[in-house]
Amino acid sequence: MLAAERRARILELARQDGAVSISRLTADLGVSHVTVRRDLDALVAENVLDKVRGGAMLPTGQSAPSRTSSVTIGVVVPTSYYYRYVVEGVGEALEGIGDIKLVISEYDLGVEYRLVRELADAGVDGLLWVPTVSEVNQMPEFDEFVGGVGVPLVFVERETPGGGLGTVSSVRSAHERGVVSALRHLRELGHRRLVMVSRGASQSAEFVRRGWRDAMGRLGFDEESTILGPVELGAGPTWERGSADVVLDAVERLGATAVFSHGDENSLFGLVQNARARGLTVPDRLSIVAYDDDVSAHADPPITAVAPDRRRVGVHAVELLLDLIENGDVEPPLQLQVDPRLIVRASTAPPPV
Repeated sequence: MLAAERRARILELARQDGAVSISRLTADLGVSHVTVRRDLDALVAENVLDKVRGGAMLPTGQSAPSRTSSVTIGVVVPTSYYYRYVVEGVGEALEGIGDIKLVISEYDLGVEYRLVRELADAGVDGLLWVPTVSEVNQMPEFDEFVGGVGVPLVFVERETPGGGLGTVSSVRSAHERGVVSALRHLRELGHRRLVMVSRGASQSAEFVRRGWRDAMGRLGFDEESTILGPVELGAGPTWERGSADVVLDAVERLGATAVFSHGDENSLFGLVQNARARGLTVPDRLSIVAYDDDVSAHADPPITAVAPDRRRVGVHAVELLLDLIENGDVEPPLQLQVDPRLIVRASTAPPPV
């Protein structure tokens, strides 16, 4: 981000809240305290902010514009532990200024159409929606439905299907970058041949697999590295009996030294236990990285994981939707991505010699 872009963002936050703190800006902008202080000094010199202890505020006589005083937001999410944390972020962002009408969709697009219509007809001010659509396949009927919703709309953890320019603003985790960072960590440890577990059929899974393909090309992993999906492991809500052995059979057949697993995080415990029973102790003989970080820290050993910041996705989705409610459509729509974190734990080490 260029200095001018950072300072514009700082001013935007100050006008929104009346003041900004250095600690929040370092997290929001992803830069050092020194850079934030330099930006604040420049804005103070321009007389657009006043310096205060720990940050800056709007000059006396100016005030932050008031947000919509009372709004009702409809939220349509699938039944999944993942979205619990997104909804918590939505509630955090709406605290004191609005209410949530939450409905669960069960990953059924037809049901979602009905729920979205019902919420719009009930008079919600705006909608946050996790539609059950592929990012790959264009859906003219979906675009037509979205165009007729009639209230401001933001997609959460999804983008307009079919690729190309988006028609609706969205906020999602930058899954691809999280995967590349995780695989770069393995590459730097010396791993060259990997097995990926990816059974999901959602857009998020598509983005994760895109990150895998990107990392394979960028980082020079062996071509024998492979993905195991629903064909090998089943497509049910949980792993089928014996799936951990299917993964470990592939590890031994290919001579892989690491596994990257997306989703079904609880199954990692069985994978670690089965690996130990085969003499593939983690991390001495096999490194494991998980995508998602709900239970990874409690495994034995604790598992290195990519942790999407789901609460922050919810917070930013609300902020974007409130702007749409207050100011009308944004042209072109905004597509915001929130970077995950890579948390390195004891399940990754250099491969055996």
